[in-house]
Amino acid sequence: MNFFFPLPYFRATAVGISVLTVAAFYLTPRPVSAAAGFDTPSAATAPTDCDVRFDPSVNFDAGREPSVVMHPSGLVLEYHRTHAYGHADLWYRIGKVNGTGVTWGPSQKDGSVGYYPSVALTKEGYVLVVHGNRSQDSRNISDLYYRVGWIDPNGDQNQSIIWQTENIHWDAGFRPSVAMNDVGVIIGVHESGMGGDGLYYRIGEFTNPEAGDFTIRWNSAPWGIRYETGVNPGIAINNHNQVVEVHQVPGETFLHYRRGIVKGGAIEFAASVRYDNHAENPAVALLDSGLVLEVHSLGGLISRTGKLSLSNSTDIEWSTPIKVDNKDRVAEATVAASGGYAIEAYSDRSGPIYQLYYSVAKICDVFR
Repeated sequence: MNFFFPLPYFRATAVGISVLTVAAFYLTPRPVSAAAGFDTPSAATAPTDCDVRFDPSVNFDAGREPSVVMHPSGLVLEYHRTHAYGHADLWYRIGKVNGTGVTWGPSQKDGSVGYYPSVALTKEGYVLVVHGNRSQDSRNISDLYYRVGWIDPNGDQNQSIIWQTENIHWDAGFRPSVAMNDVGVIIGVHESGMGGDGLYYRIGEFTNPEAGDFTIRWNSAPWGIRYETGVNPGIAINNHNQVVEVHQVPGETFLHYRRGIVKGGAIEFAASVRYDNHAENPAVALLDSGLVLEVHSLGGLISRTGKLSLSNSTDIEWSTPIKVDNKDRVAEATVAASGGYAIEAYSDRSGPIYQLYYSVAKICDVFR
C-alpha cells in the first residue's frame, strides 16, 4: 500500500552538487601496495591542499550500524540500529549543518526492524532506506527490504519522514548499501544472503513517481548480479553515472575499490584495486567533480581524500590517510557530502553500549 504525498517530482540526486571545472593544483605522490591478482594504480596522487579534514568526532546518540546522507540545503539524515542488545529497531535523526557541526532533531523510531540500514536522499527530499532482516549469526537466510518516504529539504531538523511505501522485499542478501543520482539511477549492492562470498548489485529507478508509485523498477537482471568476492560493500554514484565501490577482502584487513560506469541495466566495472592493507568497514562518497571521500575503521576512524584519475579509468588518486579519532573499538563508519560540506559518522563499542559519533568538514571550492 502506497501513501502518496502530493508533491512535484523531479529526478533523483545522490549528492546534489553541480559540475565544476577543476582548477590546477599540486599533487603529492603516495605509493599503494599491490595485491596478488589485483591491479595497482600507476600513479597514486591527490591534491594535498584539498584534503577533507574532519575535526575530532562528537557523540550525538546511542546506536550502531549508522548510515548518513546530506542534502545541498545542509539538511542531514542519519539512520541506525538501536544500541539495545538483542533488538533491531531502526531509528533516524534529522539534522541541519550549522557550519562546524549539526543541530540535531530528536531520535525517531521508523517502525521497522532490521540490520545494517543504508539511506539515500534526493534533492526533492525523497528518502530511500534499505536494510536486511537478519544479523551476522543468521546471514545465510537474510533478505533485503526497501522503503521510500519524504522530508522537506528546506525544513528544519524537527520534522519526521512521511512514508510513501511500506517495506518492500527486493532481494536475498546481507549488509546492503544504496545510492542515487540526479538521473534517477538507483544502485543497491550487498553481500550474499545464502552463505556465499560474493558481492552483488542491482540497478533501478522509481516506477512512476508522478503518479505516486515509488516502487522500484529494476532495470538489471531479476536478481543481483555478482561482481566481486568480498564483504562490507559500500557504493557511491555521481550525476555522470560514474560509480565507486569499496569493500573488504573476506577474512582479511585488506580494502579494495572498483571504479565503474552505469550503462543501461549494468555497471561496467574496471579492475579491483587494493588501497589499504590494514583496515575494515569502508564507506565512500563521490562528487560530480571527481572528488572521492572514504572512511574506514581499525585502530580508530580513518579518512582519506581522492580524485578520479582523468588518465586511467581504473585509478583513484589518493592522498595520505588521516586519523580522525583514536578510539580502539570503532565499528561501522559512514560518509556523505553535499553543498560544500562532508559528514562522517560511526559507532563505537568502547563503553557498555554502542555510541554514535559524527564530524563535519568543509570541501574546498575547487571540488564543491
